[in-house]
Amino acid sequence: MAPDATMAPADDMLREPNGVSDAPLTLQRAVLDYSARDERFALDKKIYGQYFQLYFQRLMLLGPRLKQAVGAKWPGVPAVKVLDLKEGEECVVMGTLYKDMKLKPSILDEYVKEAGAKASEVAAKKFVSDDDSLVLEDEGARVRLTGNGIAVDCFVTGVVLAVKGRVVANGEFEVDEICYPAPAPQATRPRATEEATAGRHVLLCSGLRVGDDAASSALNLELMCDYVTGNLGGANDQGVAASIARVVICGGALPEADVPAQSLDGRAQAAVARPLRQLDVLLTTLAASVPVDLMPGDGDPTNQALPQQPLHPCLFPEAKRFSPQTFASCTNPHDFTIGGVDFLGTAGQNVSNLAAYSNVVEGVEGGAGDDDAGEALDLLEATVRWQHVAPSAPDTLACYPYKDRDPFFIERSPHVYFAGMQPAFGCRKVRVDDVETTCVAVPDFSKTGTVVLLNVDTLECHAVTFGR
Repeated sequence: MAPDATMAPADDMLREPNGVSDAPLTLQRAVLDYSARDERFALDKKIYGQYFQLYFQRLMLLGPRLKQAVGAKWPGVPAVKVLDLKEGEECVVMGTLYKDMKLKPSILDEYVKEAGAKASEVAAKKFVSDDDSLVLEDEGARVRLTGNGIAVDCFVTGVVLAVKGRVVANGEFEVDEICYPAPAPQATRPRATEEATAGRHVLLCSGLRVGDDAASSALNLELMCDYVTGNLGGANDQGVAASIARVVICGGALPEADVPAQSLDGRAQAAVARPLRQLDVLLTTLAASVPVDLMPGDGDPTNQALPQQPLHPCLFPEAKRFSPQTFASCTNPHDFTIGGVDFLGTAGQNVSNLAAYSNVVEGVEGGAGDDDAGEALDLLEATVRWQHVAPSAPDTLACYPYKDRDPFFIERSPHVYFAGMQPAFGCRKVRVDDVETTCVAVPDFSKTGTVVLLNVDTLECHAVTFGR
């Protein structure tokens, strides 16, 4: 250094850049009132019976709302029973659909066993053919439906509806128009306050597949966890993370086991149990920062028939310490209210089953999301119009043989209706009469690395993708 050179004072050299404050970033986790309404999905006793009782209860529960809709849509047109139909007279008939399908497996479990295929692989196939036909059945008899007023492909067994038309010479009922039950009442959603202009969010995710051997899946999980807990991204990202008031895991939290653990030796059983321990660590990390709802899904260690019961707390010895404050093991379907907004959702079995046994094509007009989510949104919209979460149960979708109720009919219209394990993210506003429902397709995280952030104040939602 030259003798005449001068140095700046040490304090000036260590001075932080202009515009940077040394004050720490202080964020507070959003808190919203929460209550679950899963009582109707809980099994407090063993259920035995015949499935016809479930169909009868479904018709009795939706019948009054169907009569209301028929009276408003077709005033003056007489409603008659199937046994009272007369050839050539215009009338309305109300009942439950039965879809005669030539390709439908007679015993699905045996089909899967003989074919050596997984249930998910079978569900991905289409059993729809041009030879399919529809039959409408009321309390006393049934009649075959025909005509251009009803599209066979768009329906499944178990849908309750009304048809207007007439009996033709061959004894079939020629349909001119159809009508669905009136929507269930919907609670008034609270208006957003000035303090909530930035929005409070619920994070919806599914298909985490914790313990999957794929390195990319493990990295995406870690990134997602760091994001939710506020340890990832800049100030804006951390601000959004702080606005997440609840995380809902919509099924598929564990990898599907190819072989039951009972048939494995001790070392192999330990390998099967390893994902459970890893999931426990993930849930503990999340629950320490934000409330978490865990829904079971297809392949998770609980009953496979709907409604699926909560995963047992003993599976998560560390996470259960946060129960019931910030960790809840829930049923599938899951019905809850947060911040005055009603949510109803499934782990996606109802959507995948409908996709296998129907071709519902309504388009994606007014929706947002990837084209791959179009079919899922169409099916969600269809179940909203049918006023039933799982109409194909018990015909092609396994469920318990309820004899005094049907827990799957929509008795309270949700503001948000979601389904997990979908191929891509999608969101659509569905309006039936004066009731609007936001339908959300929650993508499979193990395949997409994507979760959904839903704004509780505006019901707008967008996808957040990790690792891509």
